[in-house]
Parts: sequence; structure tokens; C-alpha cells
Amino acid sequence: MAAEVTWVGHATVLVRAGAVRLLTDPVLTTRLAHLRRRTAPVDPDVLRTDVVLVSHAHADHLHRRSLRRLAAVSPEAVVVVPRGAAPFVAGTGLEHVVEVEAGQVLEVAGVRLQVTHAEHSARRSRVDSREAPPVGFVVEHGGRRLWFAGDTDLYPAMAEIGPVDLTTLPISGWWRTLGPGHLDEARAAEAVSLVRAARVLPIHWGTFSPEDLRGGTPQWHVDTGRRFEQELSDRGLLDRLVRLEPGQTTTW
Repeated sequence: MAAEVTWVGHATVLVRAGAVRLLTDPVLTTRLAHLRRRTAPVDPDVLRTDVVLVSHAHADHLHRRSLRRLAAVSPEAVVVVPRGAAPFVAGTGLEHVVEVEAGQVLEVAGVRLQVTHAEHSARRSRVDSREAPPVGFVVEHGGRRLWFAGDTDLYPAMAEIGPVDLTTLPISGWWRTLGPGHLDEARAAEAVSLVRAARVLPIHWGTFSPEDLRGGTPQWHVDTGRRFEQELSDRGLLDRLVRLEPGQTTTW
């Protein structure tokens, strides 16, 4: 049965595990607060999903407007969120919500999920102090393992996650600099080594940038991809890189 991944953009990835479709951190709009999508609009086919995996409560990962859009097409989808995040899904039209925490193993829609730790802020926002400890997910299908890291920095126990056949790994953000709890290009390359990933699909970059920037894709978005390639090359890992543009698909 098919085992494919499509990078939708930012941290949104459509994972096909046989007949089951899982969507990570869905952001499906052309705008996100003060940010504008720099890539093509989302293919409506993405809205057909069985499981939604949400890594943490920040609005560029748990995006209520996108969840409402999903609910209009896939109202029976199961939404898996970190412990404490269910209230943020309430009222979106998606009613099947499961809260999880790091270390947990569960089966959803016939797919085995391992919940991993993520080193990242637990708050909903700077002005909303409600917390939901961030997580990542290992998706298992047909003896293969895919790790969606969520937003995270390096942490010692990361090495215990591997080996994995593919990791969808954040390598940057929507601005030139990153706050704590993120992987930059160098630390992301180190994470590839730590989890012994056979292949890596870089995500969480090159999709959104501030609305007031005019004239195409900002140069730092382009440079992010090049820097990550160089960091992998410096470690002898360049052959593990999966190069996708938003909307493109690979197997896992």
C-alpha cells in the first residue's frame, strides 16, 4: 500500500499510510496573521484527511481557521493534540479530539503513533498563558517509520527516537532569526545524525514571510535551503536530503 508524503508548506505535511491520510499542523490559508504565503494555494485534495496531528498550540501549527476549513470536508477526522490543547480545537467543527503526551504509544485509524518530546514553548501565545506541552510524532506503517518532529530544539533523548526512514524536520521559520526552541540549519543537520534518519525532508521554511515584503521570495528563504544543504554536506549526509517544493510528493 502507498506510503507517501506531500509537503503542503510550512509544517503542514500530508502523510499517506496505506489508505489512511494524516495531516500535520494544518495551515491551509494564504495569510497567517501578518504573514503571507509565498507559494501556490493549497490543493483542495489535502482537505480529505482521516487524522490530524497537531504538535503544539502556537497559531502557525494549531490554526483554528484551517481546522474549520478541514471540518467542512472531513468532519469525522480524528485530531490528535498535546495534553491541554483540546480547548483550542473546540468550536472548529472537528469533534473527535484525542489528547496525548510524550512517551505515549497509540493507534489511530489503524496507524501506530509514537508521541515524542519536543523542546519548545508550551504557551498558546505571548498573551495567552494556557499551556500544552509540545510533542512530535513517529508514524509507523508497513515496518517503516516517519518522524514528524514538530517545533523543537535539540535535546539529549532525541537519539532514542531513531532510526527512522524519513524525518520531516523544521530548519528555520518565517524570519531571519529564530527564538529558543527551534532548529536552525546546523542543529537540524545534527538532528538528522542523532535520529539516524535515512532521509530528511526539510520543512518550516520558505512558505510564509511578512505581508509588507514585496517582490517575490525573500533572499533569506532561498539561503536557508542552501545553508541546510551545506550543513548536511559538511557532515557527509547530503545523500539523505529530499528536495521538495510545497505541493510535491515523495515516498517514505
